[in-house]
Amino acid sequence: MGLRNKVVAAVSAVAMCACAVLAPMGVGSFTSHAATSSSTLVWSDEFDGNSLDTNKWTAEIGNGSGGWGNNELEYYTDRNSNVSVENGVLTITARKENYNGYNYTSARLKTQDKFYFTYGHVEARIALPSGSGIWPAFWCLGQNIGSQGWPKCGEIDIIEAINAENRVYGTCHWDSNGHAEYGNSSAYFDITQFHNYVMDWDDQYIRMYVDGVKYHEIYIGGNAGNTEEFHNGMFFLLNVAVGGNWPGFNIDNNMFPKTMKVDYIRVYQDNLNYHSNTPRPDNGSGNNGGSGSGNNTASGDIYIYQDINFGGRSASLGLGRYNLSSLVAKGFRNDDLSSIKVPFGYKVTLYADDNFSGATKVITGNTSWIGSDWNDRVSSIVVEKARYRIFSRHSGLCLDVAGANLASGTNVQQWENNGTNAQIFEVTMNSDSSFVITSVLHGKALDMGGWSTADGGNLIIWDNNNTDNQRWWITDLGDGYSSIINKYSGKGLDVAEWSTSSGGNVQQWTYQGQANQQWRFVMVN
Repeated sequence: MGLRNKVVAAVSAVAMCACAVLAPMGVGSFTSHAATSSSTLVWSDEFDGNSLDTNKWTAEIGNGSGGWGNNELEYYTDRNSNVSVENGVLTITARKENYNGYNYTSARLKTQDKFYFTYGHVEARIALPSGSGIWPAFWCLGQNIGSQGWPKCGEIDIIEAINAENRVYGTCHWDSNGHAEYGNSSAYFDITQFHNYVMDWDDQYIRMYVDGVKYHEIYIGGNAGNTEEFHNGMFFLLNVAVGGNWPGFNIDNNMFPKTMKVDYIRVYQDNLNYHSNTPRPDNGSGNNGGSGSGNNTASGDIYIYQDINFGGRSASLGLGRYNLSSLVAKGFRNDDLSSIKVPFGYKVTLYADDNFSGATKVITGNTSWIGSDWNDRVSSIVVEKARYRIFSRHSGLCLDVAGANLASGTNVQQWENNGTNAQIFEVTMNSDSSFVITSVLHGKALDMGGWSTADGGNLIIWDNNNTDNQRWWITDLGDGYSSIINKYSGKGLDVAEWSTSSGGNVQQWTYQGQANQQWRFVMVN
């Protein structure tokens, strides 16, 4: 669906000679596998709210450059008439109307900068529109498109459909001394009904299925055919185009409106390799969250809501103390709070009475309903940074600034819990959803010494300058533990030589999901 002229079910000459791709296959050739029992649900959108979740999706606006590179005829908007969520279903609606100088409107959504992943099992339940000139798609682009451009960023079209053909296409696009592509189509079926679409993507193959039957497969092992693009992070897109180079420009103006409906999208991984600023779907607490965050609010603000499930009137709260009058100034009445979003790294104390008195309740993660005992009861709120000890799963010991030394360059080790500030840390989320982890001793940050990218690189503290060697992805593993991956090196925080002794060194190492690379954040305040 990206910036290219579409050639489907054929491989370009340059790709044919360079890549060991498989021959085109119709529906019926292979049955897909479901997510394995060891897989982790790392991201999903069930579309259960009453509006698009803008923590997960960005609605692109306009007609792009040259009709998004395809001479498309629509103007994309974020209006409810073009994109809506109701009764557990996302609906993208293409309409015939005059808008900003264009004759058609629709919507185009993306998860760029909000969720991207490398390898995984993707499941989606989607009903597609069909009609002359209609071009719906569920697809992926490389997160590095800003620096690499297209096609060097790579593109995976999981499903596309054109006109009234009533079949879907799966296609991969990449750079091999110029644009290369390889795609296949399914057999014919009623695409306007809900069907289950799957992409299985690993370091050897990309495979696509409809209702369990494969319609596309490409071999990418060892970067065959210069397919290195398909070993990097990809983000999702959903859109319904009107017209364009591939479907053509014979538009049936009597068919509008045309809708694409999405029941859910789910991503599973065996080896966690993703980045998200929203919590993993099965982590209702939000305490350890998604890759690097578990947060719904990249700004670090707390969000309070009048209704359950983050609905109704809302307001954002930064660090500070909010009595009743300050809450009223933000549009909230007394006893008028039913749900709350709290980013990882923050602690919120709710008070039943004004001026921080009466009964209290502490919230440390996203809470879709604060409970019958607290619903519509809050009159004042305190927002503060949470403080943590960070324990090794293998040794049971916690991160410790050696000797409680205040100097930059001090080694970070593991030590038995002794209750000192040398073992207490705060976490602060960046705009890219990575975290800086700082010691409360002096505000210095955990730092990969010497900008090392090697296995065995040493963990130290250094003045907090928020450079990439001080930024960490914190990925919830689902059982109270998290991996901590350095943004610059891509390697995980690791207890050297599997030590179980106080004084054992903490380093970075290629992440393998081992117990000495897993950490528990325990709040201490």
